[in-house]
Amino acid sequence: CVNCPGSPESIDAEVDGMGGRQIFLAVMIVLAGTGCGRGLELYRDRLIPASEPSVQDRVQVTWMGTAGVLVSDGTTRILIDPFVTRKGLGTILFRRFQPDDMLAAEWIERIGAQGTSAVIVSHTHYDHSMDAPNFAKRVGAVLVGSESTANVARGMGFPEEQLNVIRGGTELQLGRFRVVIRDSRHGPALFGRIPYPGEISAPLEQPAKASDYRLGAAYSILIEHPLGSILHHGSAGWLESTFAGIAADVVLLGVAGRDDTDEYLEHVVGAVGAKRLVPIHFDDFFEPLDNPLDELAGVKLAELIEAAEARGLSVETLPVGQPRVFFRGPAEPANAPATLTGPAE
Repeated sequence: CVNCPGSPESIDAEVDGMGGRQIFLAVMIVLAGTGCGRGLELYRDRLIPASEPSVQDRVQVTWMGTAGVLVSDGTTRILIDPFVTRKGLGTILFRRFQPDDMLAAEWIERIGAQGTSAVIVSHTHYDHSMDAPNFAKRVGAVLVGSESTANVARGMGFPEEQLNVIRGGTELQLGRFRVVIRDSRHGPALFGRIPYPGEISAPLEQPAKASDYRLGAAYSILIEHPLGSILHHGSAGWLESTFAGIAADVVLLGVAGRDDTDEYLEHVVGAVGAKRLVPIHFDDFFEPLDNPLDELAGVKLAELIEAAEARGLSVETLPVGQPRVFFRGPAEPANAPATLTGPAE
């Protein structure tokens, strides 16, 4: 952590200008060790329980680790930041690598993402963007994101006709979902600096280095539905204008890379008036998704949960790869057909 004794707070070089050895030393200081056990205890205690299969109108969310989620009302499905090609720290720092298309296919089947309408990318660091083109191509979805997102996809031979290059302020109607894209800011993830800033200005050839996945534009994504609204905020920064005029019932809040916790909660969760908070992007994404969940060292998940609950927020957590209901409509009549339109829970 930046404020711990011995932290290299005096580092003046920009993160994207560091050599491999300097990056390695910096990241190892931040990530050395394992996550806080108390954070995982609080996470497990707040897991949203599974519900019985039902035809009742509902919106459910499936977490894929990091900032990846599938949002579905049983008819329309939206993927945001799907990321499954999780490599070890040594690979990330010193090698080129490429997305695992077969792993994407496996997770599409596992979470019931077939027929997804849109895959949305919140920014183009590798842990948000690199797998998105393979997911979109396999399910036949439009890939939605910045020009940098489009260049990640173009480097993989993604069909141009399936690209939707957007800006902050873009609105999309997907079934009964209305999606509003807002300009935002990445959190100060590494010693108070934003890692790998800048744009991806040309098709990104594969395999690529982690540092090739420049930030691009950063977005906060509001998903509105007649049953309720969700804000996906995948990175722990914001602009004063990000949340002007919008409200949400639940915030999927990226936890890693934040600065002051109380300020973060006030300027994001408080700004949209949400009463429910679901932490995301706190897990150790240098481990495969099938490994037991661990907290990314330095994330201080327990601190965030306790601070949020002290503010009167309801903190709820998601298991990996299993859908959980966020909103329900009125109960169906007793003689309604017993068929399930969404993925089985």
